[in-house]
Order: sequence, then structure tokens, then C-alpha cells
Amino acid sequence: MEDFERRVPLAESDLGQIVPTGPRINTFTSLHNRNYRWFWLSMLLSFSALMMQNLARGWLVYEITSSPFALGMVSAAWGAPMLLLAIYGGAVTDRVNKRNLLIVSQVVTGIITAIIAVLIFTGAIALWHLMVAAAFTGVTFAFNAPGRQAIIPELVTGKDLMNAIALNSMGTNLMRIGAPALAGVLIAVIGVAGVYFISVGLYAAAVATLYMISFPGRVEGKATTSVTADVLEGLKYIGRSPVILSLLVLAFVSVLIAMPYMQLMPAFVVDILDAGAPGLGWLSAAGGTGALAGALGIASLGNFRKKGRLMLGIAFGFGILLAVFALSKSLTVALVLIFGVGLANNGYLVVNNTLIQINIPNWVRGRVMAIYSMTFALPLLGALVVGAIAEKIGVPMVIAGAGAIVALFVLALGIFYPRLRRLE
Repeated sequence: MEDFERRVPLAESDLGQIVPTGPRINTFTSLHNRNYRWFWLSMLLSFSALMMQNLARGWLVYEITSSPFALGMVSAAWGAPMLLLAIYGGAVTDRVNKRNLLIVSQVVTGIITAIIAVLIFTGAIALWHLMVAAAFTGVTFAFNAPGRQAIIPELVTGKDLMNAIALNSMGTNLMRIGAPALAGVLIAVIGVAGVYFISVGLYAAAVATLYMISFPGRVEGKATTSVTADVLEGLKYIGRSPVILSLLVLAFVSVLIAMPYMQLMPAFVVDILDAGAPGLGWLSAAGGTGALAGALGIASLGNFRKKGRLMLGIAFGFGILLAVFALSKSLTVALVLIFGVGLANNGYLVVNNTLIQINIPNWVRGRVMAIYSMTFALPLLGALVVGAIAEKIGVPMVIAGAGAIVALFVLALGIFYPRLRRLE
């Protein structure tokens, strides 16, 4: 493996960046790529299985315990391994064939799901089974998430990278909306065990589609150090790359400070909008639809040139829209605003992800994207802090404050670090 001192960040080296050729409207252009098409289909299958399983697990936990605290315990059992092991998952990702890593992680997840399905079907299920299964699933996701992010630039050409990332985000948001709704209907028809067995089938189908990817994947160099040494090397790389560090911080600030608004939505709907459960459902659907629209909009831009300005502009808009949403008193107004919040949040995260992918070399891609993938679990931590503050000053003030903080942070970053504005 080459000496780390020679591995300067791609964005600050003589290697150059991908130079866009100008915008073009072609929303689904990446799906013309055979390998990416199979990867995208695999993502749809596996993510739908994960979303259906999450809803069924939550239903079962509450059915067994009647305890909201138990729901939090199971969620924490999934999130903790993801946070602790993600960077190690990234180091492994940089050492191995990424397609094979995804296959192994999906197979293991499918086996865990099958065991729980059998325990439910036989009536032997207990809370500790679900907690242990959630923890092991979190471990597999710590390896799956960075691999899934890092493989995309190996499947598509640079000019289609933002489109591919946007379509990936669109697919996950589509499954986030549709899969839980389907699982809720299926629980009433075939029971929780039936939903788990369907999830097993979806994982199996996801593995089968991954086998259809013919591109073998690249491993940059030969691993000559320990995984821990690779982890430290990746962290040093991030620390020595102001561009990558700034992009990661921008993603983390949004996730930790602003995204926990989703966990406060039930209280906001009941105490402020007086809309009840139907109102919560409408707001959740509006936010998810906005996120889907944001991904589609970014995908339609093609190889847009001024990605840095676009990202900062949409991120600033996200903060402002969230702050204004917190002040709404009408369900109708809230629906319009939360649609915009979902659109802006997902749109800027797609561009943020693209800029990170463009500005990192392959040899460290897995480790950097592992740090990025921690944003999947960080909202659980942010929700604890935000929830505690909301108890003291009220939900609207917390949500409005979070939006304002994000907007001001983005504005300051754009002013005092102009290099972000110039990213192409």
C-alpha cells in the first residue's frame, strides 16, 4: 500500500475533478446502465424488506410489552452497532469486492430475519430475541451501508454519478413510504410472522439481483495493514481534507439538529394542530412525497455544474422552511410547508453525497462513506436531546430553533468557506 503522505485529498491534488459538461434533463439516465439497474433493483428489494420488518417488529414489541420504552430499547439495539462499527465496515469495504460484501451482508440479514420469523410462527418469540436480532442486523448494516454507498461510482460513469445517487435516494424514499403501509395491511391479513417471511423472500431476491452485476468491483491496492490502522488512516484523510470535512459536517449538523423534528411530529400534531392520528399520517405522507420529489428533481438536473451553490442554497432553504413550519397553526399550511421541508432536505443531501463521492479517491471511499452512513443512526441520538429540550420550552420553539440554527450554519459556511460555493 502506498505511503499515506502521498495520498493527498483528491479535491486538493493534481488528479483533478470530474468536469461537468452542462445540465441535461434525463431523470432515469443511470438506469440505462445494466449493472446499476440490477443494483437499484436490489436496493428496492432489500430496503422494502427492511422497512416492512421494522414496522412489524415495532408492532410485535408493543404487542408483547405494551411499553414505549421497549420500542426505544429495540431501536437503540439496532442503532448502537451501526454507530460503533460503521468506520470498521468502511475499512473492510475498501479492502474487498463491494458486490460480494453486499451479498454476504444481505444473506446474514436474511438468515437473522428467517430465525425470527420461525420463532414468531411457533409462538416462542420473546423481547430478548428481537433485541438480539436488532443488534445483529445493526452490525450487518454497518458493513452494508458503506458498501452500498461506495459501489455506486464503480457502476456508473462520473457524468451520471449525481443522477445515480439521486435515483438511489428516490428508491429508498419510495420504499420508506410504500413498504410500511403494505406491511400494516399485511399484518392484518397474514400476521407478523407472514410479514417476516415475506421480508426473507425479499432479501433472497435482493441477493439474486446482486449476482446479476457483472462488474467485479475494484480493490485499490493490497491490504498490508490492520483494519484498525486503515480506520486511523481514513480518519487522518478526512482531517487533512477541509472540503470533505466541511461536507460531512454539513450533513451531520442537519441530521443531529434538524432531522429529530420527525420524532416530535406526534406532539406537534396533537398539541399545536389538533389534527389527531389522520393528521399525523397526512403530514408523514407529505414529507415523504416531498423527499421523493426532491430526489427526482435532482436526478433530472443531470450533470449540473454549480453543485456547491445548489447544495448550500437548498440547505439554507431547508432550515428556513423548517423554522416557518414550526410556526404554522393550520394543517393545510403545515402540509404545504412539510412537503417543502422534505423536498429541500433530501435534495441537498443528494447533492452533498454527490460532492463527497466526486472528491474522494477510490482507496478511501468506503471509510469516508462509512462516516457518512452514520447519519442513518444519528437521529436516534439527536431525538433524545431535542425531546428533552422540548419538554422545557415546547415543541414549536425547538423545531423553529433547529431550522434557524441549520440556516445560519449553512449561511456562515457559505460565506467563510467560499470553496464550497465553487465546487462543481
